[in-house]
Amino acid sequence: MNEKKPLTPRNPTQTERAYTALKDAILQGEIHEGVFLSEREIMRRYRIGRTPFREACNRLHHEGLLEVVPRRGYLVPELSFHAVRDLFELRLILEGAIAELATIRGTDSEINELEDSTRQAAVKLKKGVDSLDFVRLNSDFHLKLARMTRNRELERLLVEVLEKTQRLMYIELRWSRLPQGHGQMLHEPVVAALRRRTPSAVREALLEDIRQAQSETLGKGL
Repeated sequence: MNEKKPLTPRNPTQTERAYTALKDAILQGEIHEGVFLSEREIMRRYRIGRTPFREACNRLHHEGLLEVVPRRGYLVPELSFHAVRDLFELRLILEGAIAELATIRGTDSEINELEDSTRQAAVKLKKGVDSLDFVRLNSDFHLKLARMTRNRELERLLVEVLEKTQRLMYIELRWSRLPQGHGQMLHEPVVAALRRRTPSAVREALLEDIRQAQSETLGKGL
């Protein structure tokens, strides 16, 4: 089996470092929505040059995480109600397919690993974690399920969707209490359905997880 290539270069260039730093700052809410990037401030804060800064911003613009405003610069766009609604609708379609394929193609060993990681995540959540860990634990579960499909395109698409979801979750967690075990409790039915090898049950359990997040988020008017 061919070894998977790392998601980031072993020796990242200045542009790659700038891109990663800015992307993390936007997704995690360190740079708030509705804010124009100050070239001078960003270069000072992250110790990057002007060319890497602009190349990173262009890349983030193509990914939809930044907008270009003539004569003003790069803007971190606010998430509208319609954008959030569209994001959840996409997740329901995409992850529904992932759930069924993962049930068919996933190995017993992978299901065991998913169950173990879900149990460990639940323990961590009960002890208390910050928003960064909470979002990471949730994303890890969905990505592990996607890898079980053996479909790299589905996995690639989910990575892109989850990045946008992560930004949404960080925004939401800035204004509300961190759910204690909520996400992992909803993941347990998914694992149980996987054990039974019932594609429709796995699909419904996973979609229920997403629907509840959708209801809570849109209900808050985000």
